[in-house]
Amino acid sequence: MKNRKINIFAALTLGLMIAFAGCKKDDGGVRSSVVIKDVPVVSTSIESTGSQAIDLLNLAGFSGKFKVELYFPGATPPDKVDIVVRKNGSNTNVKVVKKDVTTLPFSFTVTSADIAAIFGVAVALGDTYDFAPDLYVGVNKYEAFPATGLGNGPGIIAFPLYSDYARFAAICAYDPAIYEGDFVVVSDAFGDFSPGEIVKFTKISNSSFSFINPYVTSPLPIIVSINTLNNQATIAKQKIGNQFVWASYTNPNVAVAASSTSVVAPCSKTITLAIAYTVDQGSFGTYNLVLKKKP
Repeated sequence: MKNRKINIFAALTLGLMIAFAGCKKDDGGVRSSVVIKDVPVVSTSIESTGSQAIDLLNLAGFSGKFKVELYFPGATPPDKVDIVVRKNGSNTNVKVVKKDVTTLPFSFTVTSADIAAIFGVAVALGDTYDFAPDLYVGVNKYEAFPATGLGNGPGIIAFPLYSDYARFAAICAYDPAIYEGDFVVVSDAFGDFSPGEIVKFTKISNSSFSFINPYVTSPLPIIVSINTLNNQATIAKQKIGNQFVWASYTNPNVAVAASSTSVVAPCSKTITLAIAYTVDQGSFGTYNLVLKKKP
């Protein structure tokens, strides 16, 4: 841990070199050899009025709602779309849910019974189901989850409020009684905690708890918030102490962004946190901390 380096500068120079590599003075805005096809940008997102995840402890209660709509209002829509679903991130396991949708926006509701019927097997813990549209424009079809190459959505995933698919994960519902007391460190890629070390979780509310990193001076509680709808764990950027005890880096902060990487798993009584570490002197990067409830 004492040799952990800080990543202060991005590889800006390398990025510029790559960006300009292969360009010629007479290329113009777009090379004449490039053929541009007008593919509509369609976003697929989960609606807040429905279930955000599939609770294995209440399968019958799952009612997932999502909306398929043009990302740019007023843009020319595709001729039609087929709604498809991918299981467990595999582009070789994709099923058609609804064919020939010609009007956008389009809202759809799916139940756990629907999903079981589509794939011919009951929903199981850890399953993920991604819903998205295949687009038809003239004689061309643009698949959401092609067997090879990128689908019709990932090219603009950085656009604000854009979502290329709606994912429903099969989880065990969050239980705040599990996430308090002693937890055992399974692994810490950052290297502060050692495997087998005990970390105490303190309940704050039915959707949050805190713990201490003892490897800083004047340690402050690290507050973890849980989205009980999908079990994602987040940490708003916060100071955890005055200085790391193993180096003179000052005002250490941690943060965990909302993602499918940082989650609690109540069935196995574990938690994984992809923690971004920063100090006054710069950024260390992001490292996974994994803990499990002590038996």
